Amino acid sequence: MRTSVYIAILSIIVCTSACKNPGMGKFYIVGMGTAPDLISVRGVDVLKKADIVLVESDHDRKVWSDYIEGKEVWYRSAALRIMYGANPATIRDPKRRAKAELGITARKLLIDRITNAVYNGKTVADLQEGDPMVYGLTFMLEMLPKDIPTEIIPGIGAFQSATAAVRMSPTFGYDTNAVIITMKDWDGRVDTNEKLMRTGSSMVVYTMLLDYNMLFTQLKRHYPADTPVALVCNAGDRAAQKVILSTVGRFMEEVDFENAPKDRGILLIGKFLVVGQARKDFVPQITPGHPPVSLDK
Repeated sequence: MRTSVYIAILSIIVCTSACKNPGMGKFYIVGMGTAPDLISVRGVDVLKKADIVLVESDHDRKVWSDYIEGKEVWYRSAALRIMYGANPATIRDPKRRAKAELGITARKLLIDRITNAVYNGKTVADLQEGDPMVYGLTFMLEMLPKDIPTEIIPGIGAFQSATAAVRMSPTFGYDTNAVIITMKDWDGRVDTNEKLMRTGSSMVVYTMLLDYNMLFTQLKRHYPADTPVALVCNAGDRAAQKVILSTVGRFMEEVDFENAPKDRGILLIGKFLVVGQARKDFVPQITPGHPPVSLDK
């Protein structure tokens, strides 16, 4: 008798759970590349099965319309990352405190909405230009419940597209090997651009909100005046891409940077723009196991 009652109760619990959650969905962050034709095959596959897509603007919705036609579309601002991690209780300025509190509320609303959709079996995809792992939005993965299935689909970002545009690899820099990816300095940053410049490494600078005058004043203190510079606009877009070549010493005088796209520009700085894959004196031994150079067919 007791066994029968136990089984009946268990059946009710299972049934209730199944009715509430017919099947878990999944949340994706999809890198869309720097142009519509640079999305990956994996990204396209995810979009085909997505029920809901998140975009930042009407522009993005239009650009990616071929991939998201017929989908439910939510708008999600990149400004959601502003003051992420800040504790309002420690902020004295009332305006800044209010901004931090607003961000907390807005992020929670988004996370609750995504969570509810995934728990109800929906596949949700947040679409981000370029590669979301370089200055993209990933805080959602940190805030979602741990039982929510998630995945990031990497994309071809401005770093890859811009270096492809100049047809030179920044990991080869004659007597340098490192590449520093950076953007403008901000209050509280400890690894400031000028500190990074002291290494002499090749630099890739995203130009969002960039103070060009400050950057090049600093560059002139650490790089020779003839160090090559390339400003790549609309990297990866075959119709709109533009490469402007200059040097650290001449850039501010000869480049009309003020009319360059603020959020679709990238600066490349370093010897690699001229020397290509050439190394100083020798090419260091790389991973063992490569076949020796041979002229035999």
